[in-house]
Order: sequence, then structure tokens, then C-alpha cells
Amino acid sequence: MNRYKVSYYAHHFGTGHLRHAQKIAASNLFDLQVTSTGPRNNALLKGNLEYVSLVPDVIAAIPEPALPPGSFLHYAPTGELIQQRFAELNRAWKQFAPDVVMVDVSVEVALFARLSGYRVAFRRMPGNRNDPAHQLAYSLADTIFGYFPVSLEDPTHLEKFGYKTHYLSVAEPKDSSFSPGHDTSYTPGQQKVVVQTSLASAIPLEHLARAAAASPEWDWDVVGSVEADATPLPSNLRLHGVLSDPIPIMRSATVIISSAGHNAVVAAANCHRPVLLVPEERPYAEQLTFAVALHKRAGLEMVENWSTSVNWPRILEQAAISDPHALAKTLFIQPANFNERLLDLLHATATDAQTSVIF
Repeated sequence: MNRYKVSYYAHHFGTGHLRHAQKIAASNLFDLQVTSTGPRNNALLKGNLEYVSLVPDVIAAIPEPALPPGSFLHYAPTGELIQQRFAELNRAWKQFAPDVVMVDVSVEVALFARLSGYRVAFRRMPGNRNDPAHQLAYSLADTIFGYFPVSLEDPTHLEKFGYKTHYLSVAEPKDSSFSPGHDTSYTPGQQKVVVQTSLASAIPLEHLARAAAASPEWDWDVVGSVEADATPLPSNLRLHGVLSDPIPIMRSATVIISSAGHNAVVAAANCHRPVLLVPEERPYAEQLTFAVALHKRAGLEMVENWSTSVNWPRILEQAAISDPHALAKTLFIQPANFNERLLDLLHATATDAQTSVIF
């Protein structure tokens, strides 16, 4: 069988979508084109792939009016910029001639690709995505794919679209820190929290300071963005900022507190430490939904948000005695199994009978 040609559309918000593109590229299973906004990020996208830089679809100083609730599109600006962007996208596809267009993630790009005559694999993300736009994308896509196991899926999605949804899970990282004999025991008196925030947002300092002050017997180290304010730092709270490699400090934690963003959760799982999830606010309750699913299926402790009033010493102690491998066991599969699932997705997308869509 000839190698598939895959064009991967990576949304430009945050870095998570590009990171997924890089993981796909690392499989080296097919010829890959990546399309996204702006110049190539060489720190994230490595290896032999074709990158297509798209013009931004909006001028920051001129916000586009929001579409009415219940619309079949999420974002539909008008004018030269969006016209140029889609012309660039169409030209890139025509020149590359992909067998499959993987969309991560945009309803409008999925619709455009489908109407342009390409087979579409659309990314499924956690959250309450029963709105008309997401339902349209799920309906028109030849296949749907998720970077999580089916055990974390919403039963209503499985009932409606499970027949064409592929759950890739997460390929276990090569630098996974767990090995037989690895000491993961909890010893009272040696208590350290490492808080990992999402790259796409920041936690208000006042919330972190309040939690640290309420648990003086725990040392708090924070890696990632923090929304600065005038709140004084308790003596047990240290801010490290955004680190190029936060894993070493995270592996030193008694408990990792993580957002419930996909890549943050994967990084926490790779550390094989007890994890407490505190989801950050996202559209469609994306992180909250993912955290609840992990709480139910993997037994992870969670706090609904940083504003929630909790007994921090008690919940940290509960988290500390939880299974440090629960998250990894839920999310990770062997890289060879991931590659097999990825190829199954591409084969199903490229060869199945054409999807019929009624608008």
C-alpha cells in the first residue's frame, strides 16, 4: 500500500493543536502537510513535513461580530482576509493532493474541505458539544478522532456517532518516568505541591496565594502562567514562570495540581505522581467535562475551579494517597498501538463510502 498523504489543519489558539501535529509527524507513517496561522514554529514542528502558513482570519483591532446562538457556524467573518485565507488553504490542498484532511479543529475548515471534495477526519474534543455547529461537523466528517480513550467518552456521542469515531488515546512518551521499583509512596512531612497551568491562560495569583496560605505545611511550586495582582506571596509559594521543560520539577512533587487541558494532563500523567485536577474555564465546558470523566473513570481527585472553597490540607492528603499511575494507565498506550490506530483511522477515512450530507 502506498503511503497516505495527510493534510493536518492545526488551529492557532495556544500550542496544543500544533503539538498534536508534531506527534502525528513523529509517527513517520505518511506524507504530511500542516496548515496553520503564521510562520512555522520550528520549536514545535520538527522533521520532514510541508508547512503552509495561512494569513490570519481577523484583524485584532477590528473584532468580528459574534454569530447568533444556535448558528451552524462558530466563526464566519467576511472580507479580504478570510477570502485570502481560504484561497491559500484550497491552493495548498490542490498542490499537495491529500488523501485525508485532518481538522484540529474548526467546523468551518471541515465544511470547506468537505465541499472542496476532500475526505475529512474531524477531531473530537471533550465538552458539551451538542450545538448545531459541532453536530454539523460530526455529521459531515467521514470519520471523527479523539486523543483520549473511549472510556472517557460521553455516551450520547457514542450513541450518535460512535460508529465512525476512532479513539487514538495517547502514545506513551519515551521519557515516561515510571519503572519497576520506582518509589511513589507518600510520606507525611515531605509535602510538596507542583501546580501546572495551561499555556493558553493564567491562574489569578490571589487564588494560588489563598490555597497556599490555607495549607502552610505544604510547599507550593507553580510552573506556567500566573495572572499577577497585588496579592502578597505566602512564604510557601514560589512562582517559576513558564519553563521550557517543567517535567523535572513536576516529578519531584508529592501531588501535582494540573489543569484539565489535554497536553497538561498528558504531562502530568508522564510524571507518575498523584494528580489533583482543577479545570480552567473553557468554551463548551471542555476542561470541566474532561476532569469529571477522569474523576469517574480513573478515580482522580478534582476541584471544580480555583474559586471553589475547599479544605486544601484535606484534599491534598486525599490526593497524595491516590494511585500515582492512574492517569497514565487511563490515557497511555504503546506507541506501536497508537500508530496502528492512526493508520486504521486514515484507512477508514480514505476508503469508506462517501458520506452523504443533507444541509
